[in-house]
Amino acid sequence: MLQEARNEPVFDEMKDPFYAVDSRDYQVIQPHHEVLKDMGAKILCIEKSRPHVPYERAIMAIRFNDYMIGTQFHPEADPTGMSHHLQTEEKRKTVIDNHGEDKLRSMLEQLEDPDKIAWTYSHILPNFLSHSVGLLQEVTA
Repeated sequence: MLQEARNEPVFDEMKDPFYAVDSRDYQVIQPHHEVLKDMGAKILCIEKSRPHVPYERAIMAIRFNDYMIGTQFHPEADPTGMSHHLQTEEKRKTVIDNHGEDKLRSMLEQLEDPDKIAWTYSHILPNFLSHSVGLLQEVTA
């Protein structure tokens, strides 16, 4: 999490770093900071440092304005659903072909850890909904 995430209600009680389901074929990199600043957007999170790969760290969450936030990970992914998904024949083969059996095993084990995907699942969306409800305003005609 970047400094901007420290005061972000959606990330209340999140550990740093936190674990999330990240299954991307593309990534958001090289942001135009001045454009983001001009529109009032704030980068909240970037991916963890991975010195063993030659890629720039991707943006993982942006607050666009008071009412919109975007993530490049899946806060809605629950451990049980992800476990079933990773064990389908097609997904299992894809992970093994791209990352090896040890990585698949590690991913499945991490799904069982209550401090990882389960923690993210039980915090980010509830925080978002709670914060959003608090911003509701009565409309008078």
